[in-house]
Amino acid sequence: MIRFILFMLLIFPALCFAGTLTLRDAIATGLQNSYSVMIQKSTAEAVRGNVTAEDAKFDPVAGASVSAGGSNTPTSYAPYNMDYLKERNLAAAAELEKLHRSGMTGKFSLETSKSGTNNPYEELDPQYRTVFLMNITQPLLKNYGKDINATGLKNAELSFKQAQFDLYAKMTETAAQIETAYYALVRAQDVLVLSEKSEELAKNLLDSDRKRFNAGIIPITEVQEAETALAGRREQTVNAQSAVKTAEITLENLMNAPVGGQAADISPAFIAPDEDGFYKIALTVSPEIEKQRTELEKRDITIRYLKNQELPELDATATLGVIGLSGNPVTPNHFDGTYHDSLSDMTEGDGFEWKLGVSVSYPLGARGAKARTASASAEKMRAVYTLKKLEQDTRAQIRTASTAMKSGHDRYDIAQDFVRLADVTLSQEMKKLGEGLSDTFRVLKFQEDLTDARIRAVNALYDYRKGEAELYRSAGTSLDRFGFKTGE
Repeated sequence: MIRFILFMLLIFPALCFAGTLTLRDAIATGLQNSYSVMIQKSTAEAVRGNVTAEDAKFDPVAGASVSAGGSNTPTSYAPYNMDYLKERNLAAAAELEKLHRSGMTGKFSLETSKSGTNNPYEELDPQYRTVFLMNITQPLLKNYGKDINATGLKNAELSFKQAQFDLYAKMTETAAQIETAYYALVRAQDVLVLSEKSEELAKNLLDSDRKRFNAGIIPITEVQEAETALAGRREQTVNAQSAVKTAEITLENLMNAPVGGQAADISPAFIAPDEDGFYKIALTVSPEIEKQRTELEKRDITIRYLKNQELPELDATATLGVIGLSGNPVTPNHFDGTYHDSLSDMTEGDGFEWKLGVSVSYPLGARGAKARTASASAEKMRAVYTLKKLEQDTRAQIRTASTAMKSGHDRYDIAQDFVRLADVTLSQEMKKLGEGLSDTFRVLKFQEDLTDARIRAVNALYDYRKGEAELYRSAGTSLDRFGFKTGE
């Protein structure tokens, strides 16, 4: 079934978000506001116009003409007994022509005229003539058949289909970019929280060391160590704040709207990616792959048309018409009366004409047509290789994303174990410090170890989420994953 990519979104009025900004809201807002998506949508609409333009080639074409003319021709012909032969003409014509998809051209025409002359040999003056003609031309070889004559229309329809795939691909790419940027903001916010907690630990230790120094329990060097550590952690907090702002700017640029709220932390829900399963899905729904398959359809249609153009041009023609004549007789004449009498005389069918014929032409060798067919065949092979390359690249992307997910998951589990152990170690060291069995240097070291482990867990989770976003993007299911619907 042809997959139309006209995207159905709920209307999200939020240009700012109070409280929590969910990932789905961020993606929906970005898809609604993205200029890249708007550009691609406008491109698709522009291509749609080509479909109508190609289909319009089969619309009937009406025409009409009116003319008046006359002449005074000097004459030396003695029987005329006049210096000038005078003629006056008034004519009108109307026609209706249509090209049919079979290649047949049909034309109906009605021509009428009034003529006057001083020629003594003319029997009617003025003379009224009305002719109704039907002309048909039917190609029998070249340009014969619905498939051949609708080549332009079919290719235009397939181009519109490709433009829809481009639109869907741009939406999928935008959704994946927003998802990754959202995760980056979550990571930056988490790192900021951990940096602030680390700074708070250093501050508490400094306050404790000052009290112990004033009590004469520890030397001034331990206070100085705590002060130095606090300054370093304040610097880390400032860096973390900058990272949060940078991540917000990146996400706002993709959403084309202010973030205006805290990104929601997403609990890790790890999956074991089925690489073969995702690859099979990609082969059926990936917009890039579907677009390239559509390109192959266009190449086949073009080749079929060009092969037809190699045939001789053999056309059958037929003409059938009726003629009416009337006028004011110069001498007694059967054809007398007015213009309306010419119409009546035409309908009687006594005056008629017909013609049947066949015409043929063929460029010797047909080198041009054959060369164009060969070129189109080469273009098709290039399209085939491009499709194979896309499939190969898609599999590699899925494998790479799967590897990133597995690595991130493993690192997250290891980091969580390290956090648990580092937390226990720090608690034990703090107890020792209270008992005078440890010092500021060791406590600061264990605090840093705990904070580093927590940040490694945050980074590992980000890498996993980033790989997951890339996995669904490569498979072409980023939008379906978040419940956004596409038409079938």
